[in-house]
Amino acid sequence: MTAQPIPRESPQLNYIVHGAGAIGCVLGARLTQAGRSVALIARGDHLAALQHTGLHISGYTEGHFRLPAARRAHELSIDSNTVVLLAMKTQHTFEAIEQHRELYDDVPLFCFQNSVTNEEWLTEQGFRAYGVMVRIGARIDEPGVVTHTGARRAQIGCWPTGSDELCAAVVDDFVAADMRASVDDNVSVAKWGKLVLNLTNAFSALIDLPVQEWFCDEETRFFMADLQEEAADVLDAAGISPIMDDGKDLRAWIERMRIPGRREPRGDSDPVMHSYPSTWQDLHFRRPTVEVEHFNGRICELGEKFGIDTPLNRTLNELCQDAAARRLGPGTETVASLRAAALR
Repeated sequence: MTAQPIPRESPQLNYIVHGAGAIGCVLGARLTQAGRSVALIARGDHLAALQHTGLHISGYTEGHFRLPAARRAHELSIDSNTVVLLAMKTQHTFEAIEQHRELYDDVPLFCFQNSVTNEEWLTEQGFRAYGVMVRIGARIDEPGVVTHTGARRAQIGCWPTGSDELCAAVVDDFVAADMRASVDDNVSVAKWGKLVLNLTNAFSALIDLPVQEWFCDEETRFFMADLQEEAADVLDAAGISPIMDDGKDLRAWIERMRIPGRREPRGDSDPVMHSYPSTWQDLHFRRPTVEVEHFNGRICELGEKFGIDTPLNRTLNELCQDAAARRLGPGTETVASLRAAALR
């Protein structure tokens, strides 16, 4: 049975952030600052810190928060006004949902992850999934301590298209939390655009490059353009037309990437506020898995389906997963070594 949308005149929404890592903590903190009800689901040392000393957050969001925090949602209060914000990485979604299958059966699930796998899988499984294209830079500095390094944007819609009253209610809450939030009736198109941007996550991790410097040097920018052109060829064949971060289509985005010359770093020039994608953070903390199979790996799968070669995406997918499995940390490759590996 599918739950009916929560009407706008209903009581205040009750938010559970499932997967309260860096981005999830930013979401929870901002909603709390706006007076909304928030609880966190986390694990390990981070959960222990959240429970004992609370959440300390600095940067573009600041404060000390004592929020309910648990390992599973079964320990929290869930009612007819509960909304779950899924903020764990894609590879952790499946186990988390299986552990909460009955509990989440009629609960709206908003996917703040970076791939489209989450919404697709949840919909196939019969859950009530919503898509969110999120742009937040954040990192965990130590358990319970988070730095919000930049951006606070969210586009929210029904999956794969459309919107309802609940989308509008959640957007209203995020706007109250000083987020750049909006309802998006074609959120899947925006999420495919974000997936194309996330093809660079493995690249950034393997060469140890902060987000602020992605577009500076021609060598790195042209590599990313070639990487995304592979995706453009594949997505054209699949009939998918992603919209990029600047509102342009993918081919126009790539054309801009190929304009010669050095560019200034984007965003905050203070190295303390530099952002690194979650894949870099996974390698940095020597975690055994990364999310790239749902980014670069997805492009490779579609390439195989339509007979299109994707050597750069294949190389990044394989090398990044290998680096995680071997606990190598960021910075094991260069642009030149990656191009050479793609030719093999």
